[in-house]
Amino acid sequence: MRQSEKINSCDQERQSALEEARENPREGIVIPECAPGGLYKPVQCHQSTGYCWCVLVDTGRPLPGTSTRYETPVCESDARWKNTDAEDPFKDRELPGCPDGKKLEFITSLLDALTTDMVQAINSAAPAAGGRFSEPDPNHTLEERVVLWYFSQLDSNGSEDINKKEMKPFKRYVKKKAKPKKCSRRFTDYCDLNKDKSISLAELKGCLGVRKDPGTSAGSFPPGRRPGSNPFSRLV
Repeated sequence: MRQSEKINSCDQERQSALEEARENPREGIVIPECAPGGLYKPVQCHQSTGYCWCVLVDTGRPLPGTSTRYETPVCESDARWKNTDAEDPFKDRELPGCPDGKKLEFITSLLDALTTDMVQAINSAAPAAGGRFSEPDPNHTLEERVVLWYFSQLDSNGSEDINKKEMKPFKRYVKKKAKPKKCSRRFTDYCDLNKDKSISLAELKGCLGVRKDPGTSAGSFPPGRRPGSNPFSRLV
């Protein structure tokens, strides 16, 4: 991992999360568990939902395919940063206006927000639009479920992409939820890899750092079965 990509230590992130949880006790904030030296413990959990997952101890970044619910996943105790992004077109893609080394921090905070919102939406007794949630595909990681859920929120016309009109709530959400805020200004441009003025599911996954694992299918929510208006708010 390059020095410029380092993010806050676990201790700093934990302190920020505790403060945020005190200010917003109903938000279901994820509070990191830390090891000595500013590292993360290899297992992290979202207490209010029962989800746990493995992380890279250097960065706290979730490891795809490790999420479990109501049980502890088996993780490598010393999992370090791995270069798994050799074929990731977003790996070295510049996020305009985002200070050096802050892109990963920004994307992580955005995924955190989306995860909490999704959990709140699923746990809500009456989703805003009265919609029913599909059963999650067991092949999907928690991160994939979050992105699929949010994509279905944005793709209101079922066109399989987020057009210019549908992008407006995405821009508002990113500006409101993700930090540092400087990174939010051009994030939709960053996601639009082929510059066609729309964002596909693959592009949304890519710009949020969620790679598709072999054998998974695309789409937890069939077209026309929207889980409700945008509610889920903080993640992994």
